[in-house]
Amino acid sequence: MARAFDRRKLLQGSVGLAVAGLAMGGREIAADGKKGAAEGKKKLIAECIKACRKCAKHCKECSECCKEEKGNCCQTCEACHHACLACASLHELDSKLAEQACELCEKVCLECAAMCEKCGKDCCKACAQVCRECAKACKADHA
Repeated sequence: MARAFDRRKLLQGSVGLAVAGLAMGGREIAADGKKGAAEGKKKLIAECIKACRKCAKHCKECSECCKEEKGNCCQTCEACHHACLACASLHELDSKLAEQACELCEKVCLECAAMCEKCGKDCCKACAQVCRECAKACKADHA
């Protein structure tokens, strides 16, 4: 009988260890999930910064290209240039205002894209496409 008791005790101990192991594994999975979410957010921010820098460059070039044209294309591109630089800079500084800047940047980029599409010049067509890509990256970042 002593052996049966020892086996039960051994079995109970093994089950206890297995349950403890599962509980720990669950915490590790939860921690990995949080870590994965943080990594995902960092990736979205990096993509947003990259898109904003690219858009700022295109908008500056487009505003120079359209300087002699009548209309608001030049001014809108210049505003978009500054909004994109601000958004990228605030993200790089890890500012608490970065998300709000991202929301504004998205709106300015969409306005710039619409304005450039109306203009129709080659520089404006390229600018409009880059602005839409930037707006998409900004939206993904603050969504």
